[in-house]
Parts: sequence; structure tokens; C-alpha cells
Amino acid sequence: MNLEKRMERQKDTSRVRCLSRLRRAERGQSLVFIALLMAFLTPFMFTVIEFSERQLEVAHMEDALQQATRSAVQLFDYERLARNERRINEERAVQTAQQTFVRNLGTVLGLAEAPETLAQRVTWRVLPQGGLCRFDNGQTLTFDQPAVCAEVRPTLTGFGLLGYAPYRPLITAAATLDALSP
Repeated sequence: MNLEKRMERQKDTSRVRCLSRLRRAERGQSLVFIALLMAFLTPFMFTVIEFSERQLEVAHMEDALQQATRSAVQLFDYERLARNERRINEERAVQTAQQTFVRNLGTVLGLAEAPETLAQRVTWRVLPQGGLCRFDNGQTLTFDQPAVCAEVRPTLTGFGLLGYAPYRPLITAAATLDALSP
């Protein structure tokens, strides 16, 4: 009987040793799993960062162009317009818009050209009597009072984490005079 107990203990001991060996063989599996997971998650994470950065660049460009058109509109002489004298110095309005645009481009990252060069490529439309603004994307805006419209296709490079090609979104903006309360 003593012999049977001893044999039973030896079997239990050999089972424990066998399980211990199996556990030691499984120790590196989590490291392999994490390495494989990171190989797929890292490019995905960089793609999300790149896409977000591109959207931010476009938003900054839109804001810079919108502020430039707003600055140009503010140059219109309200008193003359109130007397129905709609004479507007278009050259001065465009010049102010370009200067404001260049100044506001300082916050835009990923711009592939100099701000001054880009400002020269903007298509400015000064509408002293109001009217239609037609943009290259088919959008049309109608104004019943003086307005300034602008559009440009800047070359943006993106953040560059994954080496995507530069892109050229169409940026449009328009501004009109604020209505005066009697």
C-alpha cells in the first residue's frame, strides 16, 4: 500500500512537471501577439494622424481666406454706399485681402509654396453692386449688396508621416457688408 501511494505521488509530481514545462513554453506567446498587433495598429494610427492633420490644414486655409475676404469688405465706404454711390476701390480691396491672407497663412503647416506666391494665385472677385459668385466646384452664391469672393487651390504637403502625395483642395470664401440697422 505504501508502494501504491508512492507511485501515485510520482505520477502527480510528473504531471506537475509536465504542466510546468508547458507553462514555460507559453510564456513568450503574449509578446509575439503584441508584436503582431502593433504591426497592424501602428500604420493605422499614423493614417488617422495624417488624415486629421490634412483636415486641420484645410480648415486653417479656409479660415485665412475667409478672414481676408472679410477684411476687404470692411474697406467699403459705408457712407457712400448709404448714399447709393457704389464706387469701390477694387484694387485697394484686393490688395488688403492679399496682405491679410499672407499674414494669416503663418499658422498653416504643410504649405508647399510661399504665402506670397499663393496669395498671387487667389482669384478675387469684388462685386460692388452685389451679384453672383461662381466657384470652380459649381457652388454659386448670390448677394444683393456689395461682396468679395475668393478661391484658390493651394498645394499642401500634409504631415508626412506616411509619405502621402501633396494634395490640392479647393478653398472658397465670400463676405458681404453687414446690414446697418436704421
